[in-house]
Amino acid sequence: NLAIRLSEVGRREEALAPAEEAVRLRRELAEVNPAAYLPNLAMALNNLAIQLSEVGRREEALAPAEEAVRLRRELAEVNPAAYLPDLAMALNTLAIRLSEVGRREEALAPAEEAATTYRELAEVN
Repeated sequence: NLAIRLSEVGRREEALAPAEEAVRLRRELAEVNPAAYLPNLAMALNNLAIQLSEVGRREEALAPAEEAVRLRRELAEVNPAAYLPDLAMALNTLAIRLSEVGRREEALAPAEEAATTYRELAEVN
């Protein structure tokens, strides 16, 4: 999305507005059609967490990272084959965000769950 492209060229502060807009728009779409748009909302939340972290707003990055994990977990419960890889990625993002704010012990649980999930996926594939 636009936020990622802006961030890639070093315009990180400018990337926040489109990242926040992406979450807002996808949240509205998910309210109308959850099956179609919850995965997109989870992705937008994960991206927002990364963008917030990149501009030093690390505490604020936790809420979207946590919500992304919650949504990915719900999706993976319904369709593990489709959504377990995304859950593992979101868990890893959450672990990084927790570590960045000094909550390293707390970061272990999502990091370990992500590693376990990736191992399980590797065994299946």
